[in-house]
Amino acid sequence: LLDGDPMLGPADSFEQRESVSLAVLTLMERLSPLERAVYVLREAFSHSHAEIAEILDMTESASQQHLHRARRRITAARRGGEVDPASARRVVEEFLAAAASGRTARLVALLTDDATLISDGAGLAEKLLWYDTPHHIASVVRAGFKPTPAKRRFAGGTPAIHYALVNGAPALLFVIGDQVIGAVTFDITGDKIATIRGIATPALLVRLTEAWRQHDPDPPLISQW
Repeated sequence: LLDGDPMLGPADSFEQRESVSLAVLTLMERLSPLERAVYVLREAFSHSHAEIAEILDMTESASQQHLHRARRRITAARRGGEVDPASARRVVEEFLAAAASGRTARLVALLTDDATLISDGAGLAEKLLWYDTPHHIASVVRAGFKPTPAKRRFAGGTPAIHYALVNGAPALLFVIGDQVIGAVTFDITGDKIATIRGIATPALLVRLTEAWRQHDPDPPLISQW
């Protein structure tokens, strides 16, 4: 995920962001395991949905839904450079404002109908954590962004939240001092969020921190979370 230079400042060109994004994030990485399996079976091997349903132990309608999501995400990835950088930042800032204030309805409105939230579980979970449906995602986000004394103790302080680009994707970084303690990246389609990725695995945060220390950041969106 973080190969290459994971940070580009707001003054970097559209071409740089597109180049970094396409060089590092393969299209298939944007799919869930089931979406990837259905997409490959359908597009590469021309299986029918009935056959895919039998292979993956799901219904035909579920196979169709996973294929629809996969195609939509791949199309969004291919067109990622078409999203205006200023618009992408505005969407992320609106997301942060809604998450920080606990406005579920606004969070739902900012998500595509087939949005997905993916968390690496800070490296503690055996597999990635997946959430779907806008209302479910909004509930998880609202709880996750609510600051508590326990969360601050776990983080080792009170982080600031900065806007940045990670592999060309819009992101929010949680920073204490000069150390990145967490990150959230976004795939944006039009004026809505299609995918949210939570990054808390220590090895990835070390690499983000190394890049952050060489980066001249903008003022934080939230100075004390």
